[in-house]
Amino acid sequence: MTYNLQSGKTFEETVESLFNQMGYHTKLKNVLHTRASYIHAVMQHPKGTQRLFIECKNSVDIIDVQHFCSKVAFARENLEVDGGLLIANVGFSDDAVSWCKKNCSFVELKTYKQLIAKSASFRKMLKKFSQ
Repeated sequence: MTYNLQSGKTFEETVESLFNQMGYHTKLKNVLHTRASYIHAVMQHPKGTQRLFIECKNSVDIIDVQHFCSKVAFARENLEVDGGLLIANVGFSDDAVSWCKKNCSFVELKTYKQLIAKSASFRKMLKKFSQ
């Protein structure tokens, strides 16, 4: 999927850049064209290491959420990640949001707009503390 936010970067590359700006060490995993790309993000902080499995999609329905939750659950069992973040460009269906809240507490659903707002507030906080 092409995503033209920043001079031809894909949606995944743009999201990866945002996580780098927030202090995460990221690795974009491009797998076969039949599977989605994903991002592995790690951040060290006083509460411990936070390891995330991130996937980007245009719009998300309940099947996408269930599939992503199963991938994150498998990665958690293998101690590869602590949780997951599914980022949608357009949004999430209502049944996908309610299913995730009820059945998959270790996965967050965020829109790209919410991610941008979070990274902007994070950068403001960093500027404040560095002065």
